[in-house]
Amino acid sequence: MKRVFFLLVCTVSCVCGFAKSPFMSLRSGSLETFKKEVSINVVIDDFDPIIDGRFQGAKDYYTAQSQTAYSEFCADLARGHESFLSYYNIERGAIKSTLVKSGDAPYTLHVKVMLMNVGNAGASIIGLSHKAGGALINGKMELIDNATQKVVCEIEFNDIKGMRSPIFRGRAISVYRYLADALLKTIQ
Repeated sequence: MKRVFFLLVCTVSCVCGFAKSPFMSLRSGSLETFKKEVSINVVIDDFDPIIDGRFQGAKDYYTAQSQTAYSEFCADLARGHESFLSYYNIERGAIKSTLVKSGDAPYTLHVKVMLMNVGNAGASIIGLSHKAGGALINGKMELIDNATQKVVCEIEFNDIKGMRSPIFRGRAISVYRYLADALLKTIQ
C-alpha cells in the first residue's frame, strides 16, 4: 500500500512539473494600473509579424501574392483589434480600466505580435476540434505611462489560439478575443 501511495505521489509530482505554463506571464512591473478606473489607449503592432512556417514577414508574404491580399490581411486584423477592445470592455467585470482607441488616454498598451500562425480553412471542412486550424499568436504587451514614457508592466503571451473559421477574418477576430480573455484572466 505504501508503494502504491508513493507511486501516486511521484506521478502527480511529475505531471505538475511538466504542466504547460499559462498563456500569459508578467515579465516585469505590476498589473495594478489595469485595476484602476483609467482609460488605456491600445496600439496593436501586428501588420508585419513573422508568419509561422514561412519564415518571412507578413508584408512580404502577402504582397508576393498581391497587394490586395496584404490589404485584406490588414483589414481582417483591424476587425480583430476591434474584437479585442470590445471583448475586454464587455467582460472586464470588477476590473475598472477601459481600453480605447484614443491618443489622449493617460496610458498606452502596446501589443507587439512577433509570430503569427494564420491558421487554415481545411480544419473547418474536416470537422476536427473547434480550435484546429485557428490562428495562433505570440508576442508581448507593454503598458506605458504616457506622462513619463516609462513601462509600467510587461506581459509576454504565447500560443494564444483562436477558433477555426473558413475565412481569415473569423480566425483573426477569434484569436484577438482569446487574447483579451487571457489578459483579463492574468489581471484578476
